[in-house]
Amino acid sequence: MSTFYQEREQINPSELSTKVINVLKHLGEQKFALPPYSEHFERWLKDVRGILTELETKLPGLADEQYQSTTQRIIMEIEEGLKKRIELEKTGTETSSTLQKQLTATEIEIRRLDSEYNKQYRDVKRRHEKASKELQREIDELGRQRLNFLHKKSGLLDRIFKRSETRLQEKTNSLQSKKSALGDRNTRLKSESERIRADHATKRERILEEQNKLQTKLAEQREHTHDDALAIRKGTCEELQRAISEAVNRCLNKPT
Repeated sequence: MSTFYQEREQINPSELSTKVINVLKHLGEQKFALPPYSEHFERWLKDVRGILTELETKLPGLADEQYQSTTQRIIMEIEEGLKKRIELEKTGTETSSTLQKQLTATEIEIRRLDSEYNKQYRDVKRRHEKASKELQREIDELGRQRLNFLHKKSGLLDRIFKRSETRLQEKTNSLQSKKSALGDRNTRLKSESERIRADHATKRERILEEQNKLQTKLAEQREHTHDDALAIRKGTCEELQRAISEAVNRCLNKPT
């Protein structure tokens, strides 16, 4: 029967601790590109715990009471800090979603107002143009009648009773009346169009102001809640690096 012996791997505490410290330095500087950051936090904490477990497994003598007390405190503090940020991110995401819905509603309302204004303007313009064309046809017809009347020779009785002059004056008055009506019609079109435009501009401006406020709130909300906690994560890793360095020094300086 053969017995095999496997020589235990010799581990250099200084080399291993340097490797772990470098990994922690990298983790402390790690940036997360996009939210939700809660998923990154969970992975990041798992990586930190993993590198500490590797160190403690390979160098069990390193994990004295002071080391354990210090590292446990540091891990608990970072867990609590990240937990608060996860809660803020969750609340912030819900708030941002509500603000985004409200912002979308204002955009829809602006499109509705613009569409309503364009329809009103087209209807008013179409109605006035129809009436103006009818007046213009009447003006053209009266103009032709007046011109024909001017070129027509008056009879004796017409001249005696001045009926020609009366009819000409009637044609002229009617023509002037129609022209005045056409002018009034154009003035009313301009006035009504301006009223519609002013009313639309007032409503649109009110919604744009509301939209600007919502955009500002949304930007502020995202700025405050979209935080990858880089500063506290970096601080945590620096504390752990110091704790490891101190534990290695204690381990190496133990009396043999």
